Amino acid sequence: MMDKVSNAFHNFTTFMDNNTRGVQFGCYSVALVGLTVAVRKVRPFSKFKKPSDIPNHFLRERRELVGVVDRIEPHGTLLMIRHKPLINVPFISSGHLPIKISGINVSGLGCNWLQAVLSHEKVTFIPISKDKNYVQCQVLFTQKDKQQKEYIVNVGEKLVKIGFAVPELIEKPLLEDTLYMRYYKLLQKAEKHAQYKKLGLKYYIKPTKQAIFELYQLAFLLSRYSYSALNKGLSKIPKIYVS
Repeated sequence: MMDKVSNAFHNFTTFMDNNTRGVQFGCYSVALVGLTVAVRKVRPFSKFKKPSDIPNHFLRERRELVGVVDRIEPHGTLLMIRHKPLINVPFISSGHLPIKISGINVSGLGCNWLQAVLSHEKVTFIPISKDKNYVQCQVLFTQKDKQQKEYIVNVGEKLVKIGFAVPELIEKPLLEDTLYMRYYKLLQKAEKHAQYKKLGLKYYIKPTKQAIFELYQLAFLLSRYSYSALNKGLSKIPKIYVS
């Protein structure tokens, strides 16, 4: 039995010694195929410019992408992001990928906030779903506190928390998406915070209307008082008769 095993092992090593180049070629071929598959899956050189450029498996895997916000498009409150691939190739032209912050409706004040805070800033965006004209994403960026320590800000959660956006109604299949529902619960919690602190447009409008009404009443009373005082002053001026 041992002689058979020894002979089989000897035959195998002899074959390997006599076919080194063939074996090497086979290994290189397998490695090349694996590299090709990996590149197609990861897309390290691709600069995404429109929703259809993003592979569907990026959405399923919640793949984090990076880019710079060049501007905010007021119509629809879209972040026009210049996507940065893992490996930047200079001769591949860049474009602007339109991103909508998922799960929220942004107010005009929210759009102004985005322009002030995110313009020309580097952000991380996680694609959730694709529309014809934009990609719905979670958007994250890094800020520094007073001690210059960096922390991550979830843009959707922040906008809702300060009252500049409200969560929108969601439907299937997102209702059945565990990862998305975790994000949506953050939005709902942020909304409760804004309501408790009375932040947001509806809380700004009511006091503003009341202040304008009170100023109007004050101006009206002052005008009546001034008119009355003027009449009294005029009545005390002696009349001059011309003969």
